[in-house]
Amino acid sequence: YRGNPVLWKRIFKKERVIKELIESAPVIYAMQELVEAHESDDEKFTIVDLCCGKGYLSMFLSECLDKEKVAKCILIDKAWPMCNAELKPHHMNWDHIYGPVPDSMDVEDESYFTTWPIPLHTSKQDLKQSSNPRQMKKYIFDRIDGPIIILAVHLCGTLSMKAVDMYN
Repeated sequence: YRGNPVLWKRIFKKERVIKELIESAPVIYAMQELVEAHESDDEKFTIVDLCCGKGYLSMFLSECLDKEKVAKCILIDKAWPMCNAELKPHHMNWDHIYGPVPDSMDVEDESYFTTWPIPLHTSKQDLKQSSNPRQMKKYIFDRIDGPIIILAVHLCGTLSMKAVDMYN
């Protein structure tokens, strides 16, 4: 986020990033091992990052994993705005995913979305809603070709059970 001090300040709070990296490190390592061992040239993984918050885990994975083996990361959180919706105060700001790249960065692309090695996509989903499993099946899982990896770092209580149900 060089050239965008406002965004950098919002995303990179030293203690927060270190905490996120420490919590994500075992998942990153496991994902590197899994992706590296994957030998299919025809199928790419899709990573579904549940209750992702700002998406630090997926951002780390986008930078660390082989983009030839991972198609995309889908960041799931109830605080994201709906697709193509106006960002409102109660929404999580997604400028670090879709926002415009400042002219000072000498990047031909117009948004951060195109700068991630593995594309990051957001999806507004409330895992506690009873209709959510059907919605996610219809709009996410049924539209993915290849293996799906469901990840979550910050789940607690009911959300953990929802993730296990989703996996099953």
